[in-house]
Amino acid sequence: MRSEQVAWADLPPMYAPQASERATSQGDAEFAARLDGLITAWESGHGRPLQYRSLVEALAHKGQVTSASYVSMLRRGHRRHPRPELVEALAEFFDTDAHWLRTGIRRGERRTDVSAVATVSHYPLRRLLLAAIDLSSPSLSMLADLAERIRPGDADLPTLRHTARLTDVS
Repeated sequence: MRSEQVAWADLPPMYAPQASERATSQGDAEFAARLDGLITAWESGHGRPLQYRSLVEALAHKGQVTSASYVSMLRRGHRRHPRPELVEALAEFFDTDAHWLRTGIRRGERRTDVSAVATVSHYPLRRLLLAAIDLSSPSLSMLADLAERIRPGDADLPTLRHTARLTDVS
């Protein structure tokens, strides 16, 4: 019944959600888009719509109790951070990689931002940058604000005469 593994990049563009259907948070929207793509591909491959009730029953057989409305909200990006066990069960149902479903990155794939961070030679800065990858915009703003508050009290820093604010004003 299942065919080969499905990845978002392999799906035809017509299955991508419309801009009006996207969630407000980029991470949530990306997860929602991947889940929507998997559901749409399943429906295309089976020639019929996937009933949320059937999906919920299949997930329950894998030990993951959830509701059809919760799956719908995940698909539309209205719910955040599904349980890792639920993501694993969804990935198993759709015969895809759970890491890809959760992050959008295939195992073994290096993202451009990670590759750029790898070029930073100062270990503490590289560690901070790696920790900050994939944080939401509000979280990045809070991190930048924190760094700006720490800067004046850090005796190890040279005096910087011409510095720009680290935070995004958009």
